[in-house]
Amino acid sequence: MNRHLFHRNTPVTGLIVAFTAAVAASATLRYGLMESDVLHGLCAAASDDWRCAARRYAPQLFIDQRIGWLALAAGALAMATRIPMLAAVAVVSGGAGLILYSADYAAAGLLLGLIALASTRSRRSHAH
Repeated sequence: MNRHLFHRNTPVTGLIVAFTAAVAASATLRYGLMESDVLHGLCAAASDDWRCAARRYAPQLFIDQRIGWLALAAGALAMATRIPMLAAVAVVSGGAGLILYSADYAAAGLLLGLIALASTRSRRSHAH
């Protein structure tokens, strides 16, 4: 295994941090806001609490599996174009989509993004 793969200045490390942050934020959104029994009661009483507003608008991310479709589209485009940024979008949105009720499309997009990244890194290492 390449020792420099996880050097702090590599794009892979940034992607791992972004992926972890997206998954953590999605888990907080899902379990801390969307599925919270305490907030359900608070928001049912027409509260102006910011958490109620977030709870009201957050479903726009996963209605019709939008975040999963984003991951899948970015992954497919990354495979076709080999653009690392598209692959990163697929990986990060795929991680979020796995948590936010869009697992089918998000998983496929995440995998396509990872394959595109691996292919791009492999091509670059063989070119040098």
